[in-house]
Amino acid sequence: MDKKTIRDLYFGRVCPAANRNFENETYKAHIKEFHRLYEDIKKLLPEKSRINLETMIEEYGTAHDEVVIDTFIKGFQLGMSLTAEGLGIEKNDE
Repeated sequence: MDKKTIRDLYFGRVCPAANRNFENETYKAHIKEFHRLYEDIKKLLPEKSRINLETMIEEYGTAHDEVVIDTFIKGFQLGMSLTAEGLGIEKNDE
């Protein structure tokens, strides 16, 4: 076996994160509404509160990224475990 997928991942020819596609109508509608509400709220706030709102959204986005990365890792681990079981390889839990 030439391990093409592993080599492609290693050498950067495959980048799973670059293949995400959220350009569906449901996503677009939610993002549009988010931006509308965000702009409406910003107009109501004094400068210091606007800065706090922007910081809060950035912090939430960073935390959300960590959840997504962890979920990706756990999914990858599950896929590898299924592959190993399918090939009859015993799992070493040490």
